[in-house]
Amino acid sequence: MLKLFGIGLLCLSLSVITALGQGPVTLETFNGPDGTFQFVYPQTYQLLVGKRMLKATQGRHVGIPVCDFMTAMACVIYPVETISVENANDGRFEGAGFSVHAVAEVTSESDCLNYADLVARVHGEPFPLLAKEARSGAPPFPISSIAINERIFRHAFIRKTIPGHVQAVDSYRTVHQQKCYEVLIEVSMADESTLMKTAQSTSLGDPSADSARESLRLILSSMAFQEQ
Repeated sequence: MLKLFGIGLLCLSLSVITALGQGPVTLETFNGPDGTFQFVYPQTYQLLVGKRMLKATQGRHVGIPVCDFMTAMACVIYPVETISVENANDGRFEGAGFSVHAVAEVTSESDCLNYADLVARVHGEPFPLLAKEARSGAPPFPISSIAINERIFRHAFIRKTIPGHVQAVDSYRTVHQQKCYEVLIEVSMADESTLMKTAQSTSLGDPSADSARESLRLILSSMAFQEQ
């Protein structure tokens, strides 16, 4: 069932990527190491799994990494060489990545979907208190529901900042076979003010960053889980 579904998604993603102006592309299919999920991605993007993660570069002068190699089951790195010369000269867009994680420390469906662990970290609470903290009020970042291939994910938009750098993080969580899965699309940029000023907009304030995020969302649109 998963294989046939993946073939359909492959064709769908190919048509969408072409429609966005990237031209015809060759797509590859990645099957998760535990056999529960798969996604498709352009062959020109760098897939990182296992030991390859330790040797890879994540972009151009990336201030905030676009993939956590310590926890990711797989990463797809957006190729910075696709940036146009005009947009590259401003130097704001640094890198972007798509990654899949199993959130091992979260054991309940409610804590997974309500981002209890992240809420606890924002409030500086140790892990045993995260459920109470998460349910005590609204989280400090927007959370909504989104359907991806007939599966409901909980989406959170988070900003990470360090001096001179900012990262936009789109997190998508779902529970499958009693595991909390998180799919991340992370876009790193220089110049913190750019993203902060456009926080209420769908744009990241930089054409290259916006293009990278949309391309990685196409990979997300192909995400499929093996149903029992």
